Amino acid sequence: MSETAKRKRLRYRLLSWVRLCVASGVWVLFIRVFTSSLLQWRGVRAFLTDLQFSGALARDGVVAVVAASWLVVTALFGRWFCGVACPFGTTQEVARRLTRGLSRSRYVSPWRLRYLLPCLAGVGLFWGILPFFALMDPIANFGHGVRGLFVLAVDGSAAPLVWANLIVFAILLAFAVFKGRRFCDWCPVGTLLGLCSRAAPLGMKLDRETCVSCGNCERACPMNCVDAKNKTLERDRCVLCLSCAGSCAVGALDYGFIPLAETRITGDTERRRFLQKSGAILAYLAGLTYLAGPTLRGWGRSLKDRLSEAAGFVDRIAPPGAANAAHFSSRCIGCLACAAACPVGIIRADENFRPQLDYTRGYCQYNCTECGHVCPTEALLPLRRDEKQRTRIALSAFTRANCVVVTKRQSCGACAEVCPTHALRMTPLGDGSPLTVPVFDAEYCIGCGGCLNVCPAVPKAFVVTGIAPQISTPGMRPAGPEETESLPLPLTSDDFPF
Repeated sequence: MSETAKRKRLRYRLLSWVRLCVASGVWVLFIRVFTSSLLQWRGVRAFLTDLQFSGALARDGVVAVVAASWLVVTALFGRWFCGVACPFGTTQEVARRLTRGLSRSRYVSPWRLRYLLPCLAGVGLFWGILPFFALMDPIANFGHGVRGLFVLAVDGSAAPLVWANLIVFAILLAFAVFKGRRFCDWCPVGTLLGLCSRAAPLGMKLDRETCVSCGNCERACPMNCVDAKNKTLERDRCVLCLSCAGSCAVGALDYGFIPLAETRITGDTERRRFLQKSGAILAYLAGLTYLAGPTLRGWGRSLKDRLSEAAGFVDRIAPPGAANAAHFSSRCIGCLACAAACPVGIIRADENFRPQLDYTRGYCQYNCTECGHVCPTEALLPLRRDEKQRTRIALSAFTRANCVVVTKRQSCGACAEVCPTHALRMTPLGDGSPLTVPVFDAEYCIGCGGCLNVCPAVPKAFVVTGIAPQISTPGMRPAGPEETESLPLPLTSDDFPF
C-alpha cells in the first residue's frame, strides 16, 4: 500500500466514523422523542419530524420546502439524507455493525421491480390511500418498532397490532444483519432520492484503473452496491457512508466531482434496457393521466372519500386537530410521533396504524397541544391552546341511573370537578336529600374524557364517543343564575378530582 493510498484510507475511515457519529446522534434523539412524553422535548420533536423527507412531502406550507431542499441537496451532493438523517437507515446500519460476524455482504443486483413498491406508495400518498405508504415509509417503520419495544418493555404486554409491527420490524432488522440495508432498496424516500442522485455532480467514484478487485469495498458496503469483480459502483443506491473508501487498500475510491459522461447508473446492459422500458411506460402513463386527468382525479377523490368514510373515526376518538375523516385519513402515515409526545400516554394505534385516544389510561389534558405540534404531515393540525380548548374531539353522554349519587346515595361530584369547561354542574337530587347530582350540558362538552376517567360508578355513568368532524364549541360555560358560588377552576394534570 502506497503512502498516498494509506493516508486516503485513514482519512476516509475517520470521515466514515464522523458520519456515523452524527447519524447515531440523530438516531438517539429520535429514539428519545419516540419514547419520551416530557414536554421539554417538544422543540426537538418538532425539529426532527419536520426534518424528515416523507413527512414534509405529505404536507403543505413552509415545511414542504424541506422536501424540495432535500431533493436539491441530493441532486448536487448525493444521498446524504439516507446516510445521516434517516433513523431507520441508521438502525439497519447499527444492527449490521453489531453483528458483523453474521453478515455475508456481497454485491447484490437490485430487484428489477424495486420501483413498483415506491410507485404504489406514491400513488397511495397522492390519492390518500395510506396503507401503502405507511408500510413502506422509513419513519413510520422506525416509529412502529421503537414505540412497540417501549410499550412492551413498560407494560409487559402488547396489543396484536403492536406485535405485528414488531414482527415486521424484526424481519427488516434480520435483512440488515445478513444482507445490509436491503430495505433502502425499495424505500420510497430512498428510491426517489436515488433517482435524483443519478446525475449529481458530486458523489463516490471508482477508479477502474487503480482498482485491483480485492473485494474490501464490497464487504464494507452496507448497501451492497459495489461490485468489485466488475469494478462498478451504483451511485443511485449509494448512501455515502464512506465505508468503501475507508476500506480500499489502493485508494481507488474517492468522493468528488464526477465527469458528466459518468453521471448515470452503471450496470449491465439488460438492466439499463429494463429501466429504459420502465421509463417509457411511466412516461406513457403520465401522459394518459394528464389527458384523462379530470376523470381519474374525480375517480380518485371518490375512492379516497369512500376509504376515508370507511376509516372514519365516528366509532373511535381521534386526537385533537384531526379535523375530519377525509383530512385525517389522507395525511396520517402512522408514525406515532403523537403517541410519543402525549404527556399522559393515552394515544394508541388502531388496526389501521392510525392514532386514537384510549380513555382507560387517562384523559386529554385541557392545556396540552403537543400531538398537533409534532405531527410531521399535519394530519393533526397544530392548534393554539385557546383553539384546542374549544375543539370538540368527542361527545360525552351521561346516564343518570348509573350515577353513584342515585344508585348508592353517596356524595360524589368528581365529574363536575374535573370537567374543564363546566359542561357538568351539580344540582340538588331532590326528595329533601342534601345530595347533589350532575346535570350535563352537551353544548359545552369537548369530549376530553375526564368525566369518564374519574367516574367511580360500575357500570360507568358516562360514555364518550368520537365525532366527525371535530367542531368548535362556545368554550367554558358561564355561571348560571342559580349558581351562587363561582365555578371551580379546571383541574391540572397534577390535581386529584376527589
